[in-house]
Amino acid sequence: MALHSVKVACKGLEGKLYDIGDDDLGARVPTLLKEACALVRRADPADPAFPDVVDRVSQTVNVGISLAYGSGQVDYLPSFAHTRRFPLLQGPNTLFHIFTPPIHEALLPAINALFEPWKTHPLFIVAFWIFNCVFALALPKPWDKTPRPSPSSSRLSRFYRHPVSSQPGAFQNVSQARCEISSDEAFSEPMRLVNNGSCIVLPSMGGYKQRTPILTYYILDDTNQQPFPLTVRHADVGLSNLAYAATTDEQRKLIFVADSYRIKSYAWRDRITGKIHKTGLPMHTFASRKHTGPLTVLTSGTLLRGGEGSAAVWKLDGLPTHGRGENTRIGGRFKQDSWRDDCDEIEGSAGSKHTSIIKFADSSVSPAVWHPHPGLPGTMLCSSNPAESQDWSFISLDLEHGGKTLSRYFGNGGGICDFSTSAADPNVFATGASDGHARLHDTRTPLPVLTFCAGTGQEDCGGIALVHPDGLPTLFTGSTKDQVIRLWDIRARKMIYELSTGNTSVNGMTWYDAQNVLYVSTTCSFMDRNGYTSDYRRARLPASMLPEPVPAGGMPNYDEDGEFDKCWPKQAIHSEGYWGEVFDAGHHRLFRYAFKSNPEPIVPEYGRATVRDPPYY
Repeated sequence: MALHSVKVACKGLEGKLYDIGDDDLGARVPTLLKEACALVRRADPADPAFPDVVDRVSQTVNVGISLAYGSGQVDYLPSFAHTRRFPLLQGPNTLFHIFTPPIHEALLPAINALFEPWKTHPLFIVAFWIFNCVFALALPKPWDKTPRPSPSSSRLSRFYRHPVSSQPGAFQNVSQARCEISSDEAFSEPMRLVNNGSCIVLPSMGGYKQRTPILTYYILDDTNQQPFPLTVRHADVGLSNLAYAATTDEQRKLIFVADSYRIKSYAWRDRITGKIHKTGLPMHTFASRKHTGPLTVLTSGTLLRGGEGSAAVWKLDGLPTHGRGENTRIGGRFKQDSWRDDCDEIEGSAGSKHTSIIKFADSSVSPAVWHPHPGLPGTMLCSSNPAESQDWSFISLDLEHGGKTLSRYFGNGGGICDFSTSAADPNVFATGASDGHARLHDTRTPLPVLTFCAGTGQEDCGGIALVHPDGLPTLFTGSTKDQVIRLWDIRARKMIYELSTGNTSVNGMTWYDAQNVLYVSTTCSFMDRNGYTSDYRRARLPASMLPEPVPAGGMPNYDEDGEFDKCWPKQAIHSEGYWGEVFDAGHHRLFRYAFKSNPEPIVPEYGRATVRDPPYY
């Protein structure tokens, strides 16, 4: 399709978009955006003008999305970049998300009152039977009526179909949910989860009313600790606040965190002796007042922080460090007992100034989220903040060759929350967006090849993990409201099962390939910033989980101390019988899903939330 024809078509679509009334935006905008995406799918990628076609269509898509959200009538834009060939994959029956347990319980008295006057009518039985059948379609089956492909499948999993048969191995363990599920209470509500190797970082705001920056991290390859819970390590970062900017340097064993003005680094392990520090060892302070975006460390040993139109660069080797008496390698030499002098030098200037600046070829680029490209070293998948830029597309940005824009990708109806790549495939990556969908992208194609509904479609896609057990592509997704993790078989293009998160919302996810383990950070929406839980009731155990014989007065749910044994959130998305075990986290947590051939039936410790005076953690 010629560039001129595309420009004419885009201008016509924009005219239609501007003519839509506010009340019709939610219904008509996705249809027109589908037409815009079709222009790119019909274009020839080998045409030298193809990048211009992508840019022009992307502008039209940005217009439509901006109008939809700007009207105030649309909170979450439906998927529009999918086709029959590149489909949208749905989860369970979406009607269930309307009839959540609290709504279901509230409707029952109303339904009984509605049918009460008609009980003597001759057609009452038929009408009531039809109504019940329709109503039942909106509710999930009991857990014991769902498929279970293996006796080793976790009881905190819920299958919707049997996975594609496979030989014993990592893929079978993952696809059949053969996992041990354990968890540890997070120190405070995690902002996000950062992991680029053997160290998981959870930057957060903790302390009184969550006003103090806290750096929490876990070392995955520490052979001196139990598999889980992992040894929790903290560092007092001494920053005014914590931005979402954080990264790790696996080669130098460094963690980097930042606020709006400075970047600080902490060592979790001595590079020479291999000794793990009990707490994060302060190493560097960098001044970055004009660059407040995300962080990354390139393989060349340079730290970068994005900013408006440029990125600041620091060469790590040779910079002054806070040694604190540790032997620290600097530019091939050792420096000892230099902490006080270097600390004074660094703090006196608010940190080491950047070594150089990379100016982006497109000066309008202002990174908000970025992630290393799966196949191009020194290149980042980069997304801006659409609320500021009104640009919902994202690009591949070459940081080693002048900040050039190599490719543009679009098709998401919200801002990018997360990227995920896998070393097994350098041509594929996944995104999670604030429109409630995850998307699988081919690096050579501007539009997504698969779209996944991560939750209800009315929430953020809080975490994703693209993994290749035994070389077979699968995707984990999590969302902020649906309170589950979903596994998608990319080959079969189907969702296989859900995993429980104990009524907590996913905000971060990472895969540790060395141990075949999925780590997930979650937040408890029933806990306030003071650590108090609220809106809990007594748990109602399913009949299959009641002891035998059942006490004549029913299950009182009290333990020996007179406290409620198990409680359940009143506004939980799922009922107690949705899983094979009753489990509520009652706190922010870091979950560990360890996939094994013969897992132990391990489930996390039940939360401590009660219906009485809320505890303070």
